[in-house]
Amino acid sequence: MRWSIYIDIEGFSAKYEESDSALWALSKLMDGIFRVGTNYDFPDENRIFAHQTGDGFIIVSDFAGDSLEVPVALGIALLRHVATTGRFAKAAIAEGKFADVSGCYPKAVRDAQDSSGRVQLNEGFMTTFPVMGTALINAIATDKASPSGALFSMNKALTNRVPSDYIIRSVGGTDLVAIDWVNTNSELIAEIQRTAGLEAPDAKRLRDLFGIYFYTQGVKDEWKANSNWLLSLRLAPNRT
Repeated sequence: MRWSIYIDIEGFSAKYEESDSALWALSKLMDGIFRVGTNYDFPDENRIFAHQTGDGFIIVSDFAGDSLEVPVALGIALLRHVATTGRFAKAAIAEGKFADVSGCYPKAVRDAQDSSGRVQLNEGFMTTFPVMGTALINAIATDKASPSGALFSMNKALTNRVPSDYIIRSVGGTDLVAIDWVNTNSELIAEIQRTAGLEAPDAKRLRDLFGIYFYTQGVKDEWKANSNWLLSLRLAPNRT
């Protein structure tokens, strides 16, 4: 079993044609993952694997671990890094298996792949997604089951493997909990931010960024309410 984080940009499809802010947020997410993967030495896990899935990424550990502090701290650091663009991401943690499935491709496709994994189709080409497993499936399922909002979710059964000083709230009517990535702080979060060179906005700055987003982007009330409550933003739903 390996831990996994699925993280994607909120409102990407709705904002894609209106401005390039969604793409800049995705770029910031990619930048953050690259910085962490190249500058931070993961204890025990040794390395991470990251794969783009449209407007987001699946990040998977090399090995399983008894504690889930590393993926929780990593997710918090990345969510904060993205938030500095004025846009927000949503994330979920899960566990499962993950493997290279390219051996199941048809022989003709395997033989036609170039060094980058592309397959020529006369004047066009095919790209493939060579990895799959329950680590990806479970993380996406958790994300989809999570309510609207810039939330960081996981199954309630996993909470006993997260340090007690991380702020976690139950999501009513579900088997999920939300990690308060705005107000939770720890030495590991700070270490990842510092070592990887990530943006590290504090809770006040994050609340200010949420406030601007609330009042200028036509955000749905449900999104505001869930983010407000589960992240303790203490923002008025609408500016008067």
